[in-house]
Amino acid sequence: MHKQNRLKSSKSFDYIYRHGASYKNGLLVLFVVKSKIKEPKVGFSVGKKVGGSVERNKTKRRLREAFYKVFPSVKKGYNYVVVARSSVASASFEALSAALSSLLSESGSIEKAASEAQSI
Repeated sequence: MHKQNRLKSSKSFDYIYRHGASYKNGLLVLFVVKSKIKEPKVGFSVGKKVGGSVERNKTKRRLREAFYKVFPSVKKGYNYVVVARSSVASASFEALSAALSSLLSESGSIEKAASEAQSI
């Protein structure tokens, strides 16, 4: 996933939190909102409840990698924010990746067959 596909401004995050649909599981919360531009953009939010700065940055790297794997099959024209819950610190990468794929499938942002093929 390239840097041009990342959300950076707090204004963008606030808009998505207010107007986006949310989907939750034990590890993550996914916010999805329709965008005016064609390319999807993704933002990641990891709070201090996850741990110190080392743990938070590790979690963000893992989330970016998990999203990168499913990025080609994600619907265009939407913006996404992935929020990590405190339990994500003790989860394996496979569990994190499966949780993200599950939320994307639940939101209708990815085809179920594609997400199942990614998790195998």
